[in-house]
Amino acid sequence: MTLIKRIIAAATLSLAAAGYTVNETGLPAPVERAAITAALMVMTPEQEGTKFKAYPDTGGVWTICTGHTGGVQRGDVATPELCAAYLQDDLAFAVDFVMKTVPQAPLLCKISLADMVYNVGRAAVAKSTMVRLFQAGDPVGAANAFMKWVYVAGQNCLIKASNCYGIVLRRMLQRDLCLEGTT
Repeated sequence: MTLIKRIIAAATLSLAAAGYTVNETGLPAPVERAAITAALMVMTPEQEGTKFKAYPDTGGVWTICTGHTGGVQRGDVATPELCAAYLQDDLAFAVDFVMKTVPQAPLLCKISLADMVYNVGRAAVAKSTMVRLFQAGDPVGAANAFMKWVYVAGQNCLIKASNCYGIVLRRMLQRDLCLEGTT
């Protein structure tokens, strides 16, 4: 099963448990939040990986666990339990931002955008063309805007020699998942 299918399955199962389907609109906020989080629990760890010892990410930011950056310093070591707590808190922060900022976006686009917030930060996403396109009711344009985010620390990750091509693959996944939600 492809990663996109696993992400959609996680959202679908979460919604089904509450008596809803993935194509419904006007979902109650707690139900939608739970579905987005369930999908992110499949998507984000697969894209981030998990490391228990602090390391500088591709952009030079000290990171630990599953992409957690808040307060991380060289030499930090985390337990699996701490990593799980960081992931839950960081995902909740990203989901809350998306629910508030683009409430009208399709569910699968909200999942993609929440993963983007998790990856690059709320401040960067908040001022993006992507958010403006979602707010203007253009989810296809917004989905395609994911592909503008292929630079890390000034390096064009489309160039495989830059050693950051994983970002391009992540943006393609985010775009493709969002486009699934617009058809």
